[in-house]
Amino acid sequence: MMPARDIVDTWASLYSNSAALRSGVSFAHLGGLVASAGPAIAADRALLRAVRRGHNAVLDELAAMRTTHILVVSGLAAVTASGILLMLADLDAYLQSIAFWVKMALIVALTLNGLVLVRADRLVARGRRGVSMLRIASIASLILWFATTLAGAVLPNAL
Repeated sequence: MMPARDIVDTWASLYSNSAALRSGVSFAHLGGLVASAGPAIAADRALLRAVRRGHNAVLDELAAMRTTHILVVSGLAAVTASGILLMLADLDAYLQSIAFWVKMALIVALTLNGLVLVRADRLVARGRRGVSMLRIASIASLILWFATTLAGAVLPNAL
């Protein structure tokens, strides 16, 4: 079995010597971002509008939002897998990059905020309070999606 460093070095060589491979991994990363961020941003905006219309509108929007969950999670899976491949293509540079660690922190925050949204959804669905938590988490989600995307745009230029 090859040591981990040999596997990373082999991948980095394959990646750097193949325009098709670089394009495919980049597309998976950007395509996953579009597939996850697009529905998430649309759902956040719709939920914020529903909050202004009242509790029944929030319940209706939450029902609609649950159908977007699979798109968001699937897109994030593609972003994660392709992100790992991008990182492994230049592992030492990524691990030393402050921009990389800022992006990772934003991804963790985005994931935790998603869990808050799911929790608030459950509270509201059970008739308990949680609408204000939904509103705050939706606003945070919008900010985090754009901040994470910005960090992703900065990262290759900061290596």
